[in-house]
Amino acid sequence: MTPIVVGLVVLAGAVAAFLVRARLRHRAPRPMSIDPFTLSEPWRRHVAAAQTTQRRYLQIAGSAADGPLRDRLREIGAQVQHAVEECFGIARRGDALDDALARFDTGSLNRQLASAADEATRTSVQAQLQSAARIRATRDDTDSRLRLLTTRMGELVAQAAEVSVGTDSTDQLGTGVDDVVTQLEALRLALNDINSTGRPATSP
Repeated sequence: MTPIVVGLVVLAGAVAAFLVRARLRHRAPRPMSIDPFTLSEPWRRHVAAAQTTQRRYLQIAGSAADGPLRDRLREIGAQVQHAVEECFGIARRGDALDDALARFDTGSLNRQLASAADEATRTSVQAQLQSAARIRATRDDTDSRLRLLTTRMGELVAQAAEVSVGTDSTDQLGTGVDDVVTQLEALRLALNDINSTGRPATSP
């Protein structure tokens, strides 16, 4: 093979590698823009708590000495970021449930039900009240679960502080964070099912 041909082959390989890297950079997902102040309470508070937890975690991971431990803490940090994004997604859906619930005037509906003179009216009003009750139950369950999971994230940050000073439990920490992320994903998917079917989903 002549030097010219060899040069062309090397150049072609370099160009191909550059294009692959460019495609990967193009496909890399942009970080989600998370603004808790776009939400009402209690959803704003849940997201703000998750963000505070993430900031504490990043401080702890950044304070660890260079080496495998710090690298592992940074890897776990990517899952912590994922957890915050899932929390925000759930909170937005919870906020939407509050909006939907606000459209039901249950006091007026109860009065209509009490004064209904025909079965068709009674059936219609009862259906609306049942819808409001289902939304309320789903909303309250989501609030409770999200509060529990953000509390669990805070517990894991306390564990990360121990790990950063030499306690060899990064595997346990990573498993704990992964478990929180899995539960958050399950909760978000359950809420997606509500949005797509109009029916309460089974508890994740």
